[in-house]
Amino acid sequence: MGTTETATGLVQVDGENTLVVERLREPLRRALGSRRAFYSVRVETVGRVGEILVSILGHKGRIPLLFAQDELEPGYVQGVVRDTVDRFGF
Repeated sequence: MGTTETATGLVQVDGENTLVVERLREPLRRALGSRRAFYSVRVETVGRVGEILVSILGHKGRIPLLFAQDELEPGYVQGVVRDTVDRFGF
């Protein structure tokens, strides 16, 4: 598969799996977009059972988040990402 990349404001989302990137693009944009900082997010399928690694790269470093297939509900992903970047001041 080719790479899919979407830049919305200051949030850039890319990854190998077009379907997963499209599914998570909006929740990631909503979780990070209001922070007024640039974020590059890489979405990858990893592991034997298809976990999803969401790597968020910002000016303060990198935060990796691992989601199971049954945790890919857009609202859940958005909440986890928003709460994590808030908690770490990222």
